[in-house]
Amino acid sequence: VESLCFSSDGVNLIVYTRGTPYLSYINLEKNCEISRINLNRTGGTVGGFEDHVSFAVMDMAVSPDGKFLALATDTSRNIIIDSVNGQQIRNLYGHTNDGFSNPKIGWSSSGQYIFGNTQEDGSICIWDIASTNIVHRLKGHTNPVRDLFSSYLSDTLVTTSFDKHTKVWLTPM
Repeated sequence: VESLCFSSDGVNLIVYTRGTPYLSYINLEKNCEISRINLNRTGGTVGGFEDHVSFAVMDMAVSPDGKFLALATDTSRNIIIDSVNGQQIRNLYGHTNDGFSNPKIGWSSSGQYIFGNTQEDGSICIWDIASTNIVHRLKGHTNPVRDLFSSYLSDTLVTTSFDKHTKVWLTPM
């Protein structure tokens, strides 16, 4: 298992296992019944590549309204999907992460922005989901960020880094 989180209602544990193209939804109210969503799903067929794996989901977070799931991958790509059917909504680029990095992801309290780290420096990228653009970079760490947590109740973001510091950001998002 590479990453996991609970659905917004707490009914499902959502799990990604490295080397698979699936998110597994484990229903905790139905005797741990498992359903899977193929991350290669694009709305049509994928030409026989349904089981191809081109990225690993290293971190994931459910949107404040529970409708979407943000996925941080090891391929310099963050993905927003519909949390129910897995349909890809947006791809977010402009940062650098690879198989040796530690990508993390979080939502703004409004659900309009995504926070994610980059391995190239100690900054946090803020993407506007509607435009898919990076609208701001938070700079303050001298080494890559190890983890981040964003509050659904306020515009507070907490980051910790390999520079041995923890920072609390009051984001204007």
